[in-house]
Amino acid sequence: MSRDIFADAARRHAHALPGHTLLAAEPCAIPASVLTVDVLVEQSEDLEASQKYTLRALLGGIDTVEDLQLFLGLNDGDTGRAVAGLLLAEYITYQPPADGGLRRLQLLPAGQEAARDAQLRRPMPTTMPVVYDRLTGTVTDWRRNSLRRSSQAKADPGRLLLPPANSMPVRAVDLSLAALTSTLDPRSRDGARLLGISGVTENRNFYHDAILLVFTDDETRQIRLGVDVDGKWSEPHTAALESIGAVERLRLSAAPVEHPHAPVTDPGERLSKAEVLALQAGGDDPDGDGADARLNRAAIRWLGVYEHPAWLDAALATSRRRLLISSPQIRTAVASRPWIRALEKLSRTVDVTIVWGPGDNDQSDQEALDALHAAAGRANRLAVVRVATTPAKMLISDSYYITTNFNWLSFRGEPSRIYRPDDGELVQDHALTDRAYDTYLTEACAHAVEVVGTLPAKYRAEAGHDSDATQTNQHLAPSSEIEREARRPTAPSKAERRRAALSKLAAGQTIAGPVKSLTPFGAFVTLGEIDGLIHISQMADHRVEHPSEVVNVGETVTVQILDVDIARERVSLSLKAATSASSEPGRPGPEPPASPSKTRRSR
Repeated sequence: MSRDIFADAARRHAHALPGHTLLAAEPCAIPASVLTVDVLVEQSEDLEASQKYTLRALLGGIDTVEDLQLFLGLNDGDTGRAVAGLLLAEYITYQPPADGGLRRLQLLPAGQEAARDAQLRRPMPTTMPVVYDRLTGTVTDWRRNSLRRSSQAKADPGRLLLPPANSMPVRAVDLSLAALTSTLDPRSRDGARLLGISGVTENRNFYHDAILLVFTDDETRQIRLGVDVDGKWSEPHTAALESIGAVERLRLSAAPVEHPHAPVTDPGERLSKAEVLALQAGGDDPDGDGADARLNRAAIRWLGVYEHPAWLDAALATSRRRLLISSPQIRTAVASRPWIRALEKLSRTVDVTIVWGPGDNDQSDQEALDALHAAAGRANRLAVVRVATTPAKMLISDSYYITTNFNWLSFRGEPSRIYRPDDGELVQDHALTDRAYDTYLTEACAHAVEVVGTLPAKYRAEAGHDSDATQTNQHLAPSSEIEREARRPTAPSKAERRRAALSKLAAGQTIAGPVKSLTPFGAFVTLGEIDGLIHISQMADHRVEHPSEVVNVGETVTVQILDVDIARERVSLSLKAATSASSEPGRPGPEPPASPSKTRRSR
């Protein structure tokens, strides 16, 4: 089992949708409500001995109190109490016959059942807590302590909050007795039977953790979603996301690879993408030449984007001589405090090098960089190298290396939610790996502008003499607030500029900007440091099949701001609202953009 549950989920479900390629396994949260349900329960209790033998006597044909007392060997008071208890439970009757005469004891249907299982059943009102899944609209067996409060879930920027199926409150008619019974503790389930539901009280402020699986169709490139709940593929959640149009509601989109990696041209046994997918989908054959054996034997093979997190995790756990990770950006969603502690522990016995850059770190998290620098200062065999040019995306261990389009240290935490098929190539050859390590680390040191920590001895001269790198090799104490401020760039970071831009926007404003890109669900408009979305429903007063019917990329449009979500850095726009507003007499229009490239045509 990997330490990364998302990598584990990717391996389990990579082939769940035939004809699709898995792009990512992301942390997500399912909306949930905690219900307090008013129910009527029939509680089973063991019968007293006198009542049990009374029922058995009646089954045997005894029907008078006098004969019953002789059978039980009890006095008048004990016999009377046994009969009274059964009368109260409505298990027997004690009525005179229609033609008069002595009263007779007679078993009712409930009494006949109780006589067989020797139990007393009593209906009583009570309440029971239940967790309700608002995405699938079903009662679950989730426990209250497994949920996150809404405020906690929303405070995690790397977690996607899945939308509910609807906004309607849960009613008694939405719940079934069978579903509620299934949530009872097994120890009490045998002793209780739910008879009815009289009311529901709902608290919606909860989420249940899950894993969102993002696939792309191999032919159409459209995104489809799957859900892993508690380690298992959930077909009900997958179907629910499909039915509510979750891809559009979550603003997920697919895009081509931005900077394809250089292909590996070395000779050796190769496995193509189609061959790797076929082997993985077929599974391993323990009695023959299994899929795992063929994948491990290939000198060079295609590596799916979904496999990369597991290889990163494995490299951290199994490297014995060296580990090099090269990633343009570094984010705390990947390089977390626990991950950096594991990296520092590895560097006690292994040469570890992190290469990142270029020099502008607007795309990286300062907190992660601070923690890495502090670890490099404490360790003797850990170096963090910042380079002047965008580095190749590499992972190099003892006997294998991976060259890829995958962002090793920033593949999580990206707010844009644009997914790319960032696949790569895995080379499993000692000689080729040695050559790649030497070539790449020599080149990285030559372009280094800063080295924090200690490089492997062979490469220190490259960074010290043949480049303008700043060497910081002393042991550092954990970063204090003063140290962090000293290292922080004086110019505002990109994240700070985005927050500042968002703070200047407000619902109701009319603003102009160029169309940046089109998706099936809308158009993104550049508003300075931030992009806003015109949903397809806000394009025009008439039905629009695709945004290209109304706007083109590069065209300057005037839009009205509907909503600004500063926490999630999202701006919702409306083109039709702005068009309606501009047609009102005497209403001023927006200020024109500084340098428009095109003007929106009248349609």
